[in-house]
Amino acid sequence: MPSAAVLGPVVLPLITAAVMAILGFVGVNLGRSAAAVGSWGAVLALLVVWVPIRSSLELTLGQLGFGSAFDMRIDGVTFAFGLMIAIPAAILLTLQPRAWPQTVVSMLGLAAALAAVEAGGIVLTAIAGGTAATLAVVLLDTEDPRASRPSWAMLVAGWLALAWFGVIMQVGGGTAVYNAVPVATVTGPLFALLAASAVLVSCVFPWRTWPAELWSRPSLRAAGVTVATLYPLGFYLLVRGYELGDGRYPHQLFNVALAGLGIIVAFAAAARAQAAPTRRRFLGEVVPGLGGFALAAIALGTPLGLVAGLILLATASLLIACLALLPDQAGIASLVTIAAAVGLPPGISFAARVVGIEATFEAGDFLGLIGVAGMATWATWMVGGARAIGLPAGRGHPSVETFPRISLVIALLMLAAGPAVAAIKVAYADPVAAEVMQSSAGSLTGGLVNVVTVSSVLPALTLLVPLLIFGAFVYTISGTSTVRTQSRPALFKVPGATTGARMREALRSATVPEQYRSIFNLRGLETAAAGGRPLLWLGMLVALGFAVTR
Repeated sequence: MPSAAVLGPVVLPLITAAVMAILGFVGVNLGRSAAAVGSWGAVLALLVVWVPIRSSLELTLGQLGFGSAFDMRIDGVTFAFGLMIAIPAAILLTLQPRAWPQTVVSMLGLAAALAAVEAGGIVLTAIAGGTAATLAVVLLDTEDPRASRPSWAMLVAGWLALAWFGVIMQVGGGTAVYNAVPVATVTGPLFALLAASAVLVSCVFPWRTWPAELWSRPSLRAAGVTVATLYPLGFYLLVRGYELGDGRYPHQLFNVALAGLGIIVAFAAAARAQAAPTRRRFLGEVVPGLGGFALAAIALGTPLGLVAGLILLATASLLIACLALLPDQAGIASLVTIAAAVGLPPGISFAARVVGIEATFEAGDFLGLIGVAGMATWATWMVGGARAIGLPAGRGHPSVETFPRISLVIALLMLAAGPAVAAIKVAYADPVAAEVMQSSAGSLTGGLVNVVTVSSVLPALTLLVPLLIFGAFVYTISGTSTVRTQSRPALFKVPGATTGARMREALRSATVPEQYRSIFNLRGLETAAAGGRPLLWLGMLVALGFAVTR
């Protein structure tokens, strides 16, 4: 396989965006067909490069400056996260109609996100990730400037922290390439900076942040693409953190703290979901909830926890496409989507959560208590899902961007994929563990039928296939005719929810004194970023990265 093939997943969306922009300026709109070619071309390029060889392929295109290489690489980690980003984005760009400027910005954002996971070094990842975040702001404001969106400062803060971390690695260790950084260089304080940047990039916090708020916009075309391209990137940084530390974090306290944060985030999302007034509000908490479970599993520091977290993230990426296409109305599509999201057996979310909880008990010590908290959180999600089936739909988004049959197919695939969890683990997640945890990845055993752990065996195929047949039989008998949409009481009220909302609103409404506004106007800078030409801001980000590495 030639090394230049590494560029395919990034270059194909860029070429498509350039062609659409040129033709768009002369009045020719290529529409969804061109977007489908570019986005699915990126998916196909990933498969063509990785599947035949299943080993790392690298290409160095020169120097960024001061010893920082322009290095692109496709390995097991890139393949897994590249598919998480590209597949839901490709589904949405293929089906949902957009004006050609929005399609062009979406394709540029997809290319930037793929470049972030293909970058062989920390600095290049920060530059590409900051570009993707800026393009997301432009896309959201282009679609509807009055709808809620995250601030530009919030989206780029994590990438600035990562750039800082990369520069320190470059100066202190002589390199910022993931597989070449000296292990002794990654000290506890420096890893804290990396962990903080990862949490900021994906906004993995217990309160309601942009991965949940974007689903309340009147239109979900830009929201779906934004969440699909940006949300997995913070988890990508945490997985690469294992590679920087030769298969482990500098101290076990980082594992405990991040795993605890993950469970807190998952429970907070479950608490908000079970009290949601509408079904759309409930579904908006699904992705943060799965992200919390995934963070808790990835942070355990074991190969089994890592593969469970990756499967949960892959499930969340498919749900992003499913939610963006799902109409706000009762029916079988909403029912199956909720069942797949909350972890109803025998779905892939159910199987991955079982493996993740098993991983916490095998990790031992305090991490076992996180497994107990995970089971309580899971039960809360199940109760919230049962309540959400009968909730009012909420404010509907335009029917032209909804495809109930496609969303139903995606949800059914997630429910039917549970028995195949062992095969998915072997083909999709195990190569990631082998890449970043080389010293302990040999503990992952089992084949295409069973998930074998240190203390137990999960017979995925023989256990979950009968459950799948039983579930189909029960639905055939009952159907959805007995579901009545109405307001339903919450299981419990979230303490301090209104207080936190008032505090955040007060912070957002805080203003700088008038005499200083001309030199400290973040909102004006955001408006300029969203209203300016995308190429101008892309050039400024590249110039910033070049200046940092000189």
